[in-house]
Parts: sequence; structure tokens; C-alpha cells
Amino acid sequence: MAIFKVPRITTSQRNALMLEIGEIVYDTDQGIFYGGNNSLGGFLIGSGVGNSTTIITLTQVDIINKYIVLPFIPLFPEKVNVTPLEGIAQINGIDFEINENVLTWDNLGLDNFLEENDVLIIQH
Repeated sequence: MAIFKVPRITTSQRNALMLEIGEIVYDTDQGIFYGGNNSLGGFLIGSGVGNSTTIITLTQVDIINKYIVLPFIPLFPEKVNVTPLEGIAQINGIDFEINENVLTWDNLGLDNFLEENDVLIIQH
């Protein structure tokens, strides 16, 4: 049996690289595989980790901005679950939204409820 290991590369390196058709790289910053299509950075293939949980403690800057930058891009943003520690699960699209790797709650259900040092459990 053979094991194929794809090249590991950071996001900034990948974004500056023209990936050819048939090439695959693993973005170490995002934990996601990208394929080549003769464009800079390639296209999203999928996550290297399935059914993961990320825990984020909110800072004062997060509260002011009303968003956080996730350390990953969810493969299926509509399936991301967010639950404040010791709280109830929030509803995607009503209490928060995900765009690429940004989770925002500006003018949504979590707006004015989250505080500094609150912990969010993000399942993706």
C-alpha cells in the first residue's frame, strides 16, 4: 500500500501560487485542501478535519467589531453550530452568520448579548 502526502503550504504561499490542473495542496493555516485549476490559490476541495470543535474566548475587540475571524473556513457554513459556554445553541442565519472564515453577529440575535471573555463553542 502506498501513502500519498500532498504538499503542505501556508495561505499566503498558496494565494501567490498558480496551481495547475491536477495539483493538490494542503493549506496549513486553514486545515483545508485546495486543488489546481490554473488560477492563483486554487479552489477549495475540503477540510482535513471532519466534525471538529473550536473554542474561542471573545475579546473586547471582538465585541466592538461584532465578529470573529475563525482559524478555518468551514466546508459547509450552513452546518456550523455556535453555542456560548453554558448557553443554548444559536441559530445559523438568525443569531449569527458565516462568510468564508468570518463569524458575525452584527444586527443578529447574538448582538448585544455577548460580552468580553464569553466562550463560544463552534462545531464545524
